Amino acid sequence: MDVLADVLAATGFRGVLLAQLRSSGSGWGCAVDQLDTAGFHLIAEGACWLRTSDTPPMQLVSGDVVLLPRGTPHQLTGAPHEDARPYAELEAAHPPGREGVVDLGGDGPVVRVVCGKFHYAGNTTGHPVLSALPEVVHVPGMSADPQLQGIIRILASETSGGQPGSRAVATRLTEVLFVLAVRAWIERADSTTETGPSWLTALRDPRIGTALSLMHEEPHRDWTVESLARTVAMSRPAFARQFKAVVGLTPLAYLSRVRIDLAARLLRDTDNPVGDVAQAVGYTSEFAFSRAFSREHGIAPGRYRRTTSTRS
Repeated sequence: MDVLADVLAATGFRGVLLAQLRSSGSGWGCAVDQLDTAGFHLIAEGACWLRTSDTPPMQLVSGDVVLLPRGTPHQLTGAPHEDARPYAELEAAHPPGREGVVDLGGDGPVVRVVCGKFHYAGNTTGHPVLSALPEVVHVPGMSADPQLQGIIRILASETSGGQPGSRAVATRLTEVLFVLAVRAWIERADSTTETGPSWLTALRDPRIGTALSLMHEEPHRDWTVESLARTVAMSRPAFARQFKAVVGLTPLAYLSRVRIDLAARLLRDTDNPVGDVAQAVGYTSEFAFSRAFSREHGIAPGRYRRTTSTRS
């Protein structure tokens, strides 16, 4: 089971293109308020700088991708310490053109930034992928893997002209971009201090990664810590200790989250009765399922279905 793909599918994760910024010169700055979800920027041309209240100015060059998993307020500027105006003011002063480009003008080197965000359904405590990432994820284009470099080039091209269907293509590519950027971050995370225990980095552990895959593949199965440990050829104490160390949760706490995320997807996307959903994700009691679901989402399963259904 592809754990990352399963989590994204279960939470209805999708990308949305918001705008493009274009400027010719260094004398510009755009301030972005707190977003209600994760944001991202792709530097399609030129170079600029990113600042947050907790990080020094970071230079971004053509081909770089930066993810802001918690929608942290930030500024994009043409120079490290340039003043920044709120995006709404820039958009009002420079109405977007046909391709959604906010052109700030100028007479210097061109910089073009593709901006977007990611939507997901349901969980008010944070997306399981986004909450596992640091506040800012910078993926340098030059050091990225060839697949990511290819997606960056195509996305930059599709957002630069007015070809038929280009926006639809670019929107789909944002989700591919996210997965590849997260994959690149996972590859680097072991050698950095960016994050603590995380199921994302645990995917690289042969035994713990296998256990995660098993729970996603068969969440309805009556897993115990002992049965999971036996399946990956570890003793129960060693497995429990290592799982908690690399994932940050106990095995059964993680299994509960997998089950609830899958249940939320079934409630959104099917007409199955709540009792059938409970059984499908491994609960023998509808009452126990409703209590666990309400604890995670803050509302009962039936009400969740009525307010978030996407079947239409």
